[in-house]
Amino acid sequence: MEIKETKCTCKACNKVWFYGKEDERERRSNKLHNAGKAMMCCGGCFPALLIKDKETKNLNKCPSCGSNAVSKEIVIHNV
Repeated sequence: MEIKETKCTCKACNKVWFYGKEDERERRSNKLHNAGKAMMCCGGCFPALLIKDKETKNLNKCPSCGSNAVSKEIVIHNV
């Protein structure tokens, strides 16, 4: 079985982290949720105000220092 991930390395602080398909799927889903909430009405509807925005991770930004200087490579793990 193969697991495919993206290995990210921050060029500013050298932090290394990984993300996979599930992280990408969650990010897309949260962005769609937030867009749907914004399109419900003009922003003044009380029910729309009760729906919380979902956090969307920026997968192109270092989680430690916030730099956008990130190199990426695909890594395949055989398990």
